Amino acid sequence: MTAEPTACYVPTGEVGPHGGDLVESTRLSAAEWYSDGQHGGVVSALMARAIEQTPSLTDMAIARLTVELFRVVPVTTLEVVVEVVREGKRIQTTEVRLFDGGTELARALGQRLRVTDLDLPEAAGEPPHYPDDAKHFTEVMPFRSDGPITFGRRGVGIQEVAGSFRAPGPATTWLTMLVPLVDGEETTGTQRAIVLGDFVNGMSRVAQPNEWVFMNSDLSVNLAREPVGDWVGVAADSVWQRTGRGIATGRLYDRGGEVGRATQTVFLDQAAR
Repeated sequence: MTAEPTACYVPTGEVGPHGGDLVESTRLSAAEWYSDGQHGGVVSALMARAIEQTPSLTDMAIARLTVELFRVVPVTTLEVVVEVVREGKRIQTTEVRLFDGGTELARALGQRLRVTDLDLPEAAGEPPHYPDDAKHFTEVMPFRSDGPITFGRRGVGIQEVAGSFRAPGPATTWLTMLVPLVDGEETTGTQRAIVLGDFVNGMSRVAQPNEWVFMNSDLSVNLAREPVGDWVGVAADSVWQRTGRGIATGRLYDRGGEVGRATQTVFLDQAAR
């Protein structure tokens, strides 16, 4: 009997045909809306991890990550290929490519800036109200909790502040990861912000999923600092247009205040009848 997974990914310690590290995907990386496909936020955080582990000339942190999702990422062994595009003591730009064998699935461009401590006034942007009651994600999402193992069913906790995942429209929530991104590693604040920032499209959709297809084709996360603590606040809104395009955006918070923004380009179409 196969043991249930405890993390989204497990490093194999092997190198793939493109010279990148191989990681084994588990069912905890899966999305509820695919029979064999991964959650885009989890995939994006895996690519961010590769950037965080890349050597730099000075102490650096990810300030911006943009991920292009070329196709559905299957729950399988993946190869993560990293290349430093621009090296510097203030700014480093790194490209990450994700492969399934010979097929490229996604590509990310990350910018890291040097870390320092400046004597600036306190940053604006008070965090949303932090409620006392926490729920499992399945209590507020419109899918059954007793289905197969997925990231949404097992990996996310939620505290709703305004709006709801069950209803269209803007929403503000606190989200947390209940499982590690990578087996044997502590999930960083940056990785957590990228995973949970990917929820802005779904949590602020304009209509219900049985009526419309609203698929994000990318994810961009800008961070002024790494969030502290297990929870990330997300205040999300979406704009949909008859052109078949939309934009989902969200302000990201920790309990100390605003830390960044998440933006997604959204492909729109009528749902199959």
